[in-house]
Amino acid sequence: MKITFLGTSHGVPLASRYCSSTLVECGDNAYLIDGGAPVADLLIRYGIPYEKLRGVFVTHMHSDHTFGLLHLCSLADWYFRQSSFDVFLPEEEGIDAFRRLLLVGDKSFDEERIRLKKSCSGVMYADGCLTVTAIPTRHLNDGFPSFAYLLEGEGKRVVFTGDLHGQDAADFPAPALQQPSDAIVCEMAHFGPEVIFPYVEQCPTKSFLFNHIYDSDGEAYRKIEALNDRLPIPVIAVSDGDVFQV
Repeated sequence: MKITFLGTSHGVPLASRYCSSTLVECGDNAYLIDGGAPVADLLIRYGIPYEKLRGVFVTHMHSDHTFGLLHLCSLADWYFRQSSFDVFLPEEEGIDAFRRLLLVGDKSFDEERIRLKKSCSGVMYADGCLTVTAIPTRHLNDGFPSFAYLLEGEGKRVVFTGDLHGQDAADFPAPALQQPSDAIVCEMAHFGPEVIFPYVEQCPTKSFLFNHIYDSDGEAYRKIEALNDRLPIPVIAVSDGDVFQV
């Protein structure tokens, strides 16, 4: 399993960092965790044929995680016509809005090839190469759903936490704490290192990758680097373009 970080910024894109999107390659297939802009362009830049894409798994509906998907799906619909994939969105209202936007300026949209589906707790996707389990989190208030995802393929297990609850990260996904994994990708835009580090120390994983970091003065990055002195596993703050072979 190969992980390429396409966009690693927090809610605001930076000169050197795009909004949230991560490419996962397993076998001959490609998958996306989130679709922040400009994910459609980045797939082309990294040489990933749209025909390889099998699934997109959105953690929550905030714009920095979703607004690149409209362009991606539109390109797949009218230009890359051999492509066929599922797009999992956390809520039905989001699916309806997404569908309406895709139909603005066009009379049709091929939902037999580009299938909009609602994420649901538990195993929600399996294609013989990759199995994806959705784990509810509490990132959003007022009952809006959000998810972490456990990906299993090629004998590997990787947990993507998505954004977590902003005060205490008490919704840190249980499978990451309870079961061995090959990597954990943890987003850290809504709390400081002191909140998440106790969870890091409990996880039976081979590597811990911090993504989506808000850091106005560099202090969070320095603390993440210092964590390597305390743990026997690599702890890395990722950047756009970083590639990890799990």
